[in-house]
Amino acid sequence: MFKEMLEYDETLFKDELVLDYEYLPKILKFRENQQQHFATTIKPLLQKRNGSNLFIYGTPGIGKTAACKHVLRELELETDLVIPLYINCWKHDTVYKILVEMCEQLKYKWVQNKKTDELMKAIAEILNQKAAVFVLDEVDKLKEQQIIYQLLEDIYKKCIFMITNDKDCLAKLDQRVKSRLLPEMLEFKPYNYDETKGILEERKNAGFFPGVFSEQAFEKIAETCFEREDIRVGIFLLKQSANNAENKSQRKVLVDHVETEKLDRFEKAKIKVDDDDKTILNIVKEKPGLSIASIYEIFSKNSDKSLRTVRRRIERLRDLKQVIFEETPTGSVVK
Repeated sequence: MFKEMLEYDETLFKDELVLDYEYLPKILKFRENQQQHFATTIKPLLQKRNGSNLFIYGTPGIGKTAACKHVLRELELETDLVIPLYINCWKHDTVYKILVEMCEQLKYKWVQNKKTDELMKAIAEILNQKAAVFVLDEVDKLKEQQIIYQLLEDIYKKCIFMITNDKDCLAKLDQRVKSRLLPEMLEFKPYNYDETKGILEERKNAGFFPGVFSEQAFEKIAETCFEREDIRVGIFLLKQSANNAENKSQRKVLVDHVETEKLDRFEKAKIKVDDDDKTILNIVKEKPGLSIASIYEIFSKNSDKSLRTVRRRIERLRDLKQVIFEETPTGSVVK
């Protein structure tokens, strides 16, 4: 009985970093074809020619970002003639924020008091000596499309990869941008069950000591992950169930330790909202059925944000399914 109990200084985890959502394995399984497509698109840059542009879409948690980062890593090892720049457009959603992030990646330090056109000129001077691959992840979260147009106009030899969960966001681009961009479309489809199980098996073996998971517990995690079509769900359950076992001083993760009912909390944690978003959600929660103008009136008492900015935030919260718009005889209201 006591042999099955963990000592106070023992753990089931061999390498907890492997269970981080941002962790990038040395080999990315089951996305070889897509990675080859990326490499083929970039190849002209190695021959001092212009590359193509890619619009990469598919549901969350199926390897779009990981596959792209893998190719960028390989590119850095292969040559210094092509500079890879990865931008998360949720974190950097304006032209200025993106240009500052690019300057940081390029180790260009003279950004103080510079305007966007001055930063763009400095970046172009660096990149036009070589070539560049731009990855705009979560591109649908961009507040300003101008950055895409500037990259197309000011950088001579480049590829632009745009990653999104929303296939329709391409149609929302300005016609001038679309006519210059002319991207190839590359769809990422969800992993099948065997692929899902294989990826989780790899994480399990790297993250935990041998024999930690019972077969039934791991099967439950793999099946739930496959149903949700999101590898992050499986990684979350691996970590969470092992923590449950440790908390009970158990040496083995059993099926009872896999609490799938906690996935709702995990799904909410994936949705990124800042303080302004939370303020808007609180207003809607306290007074459901207000118009956007009425929400703005309350919001603006403690903020200098414009009506346009607040409207855009409410529309984004609708896209994230945090609020709904309802049509009434007097107009659209938010609930």
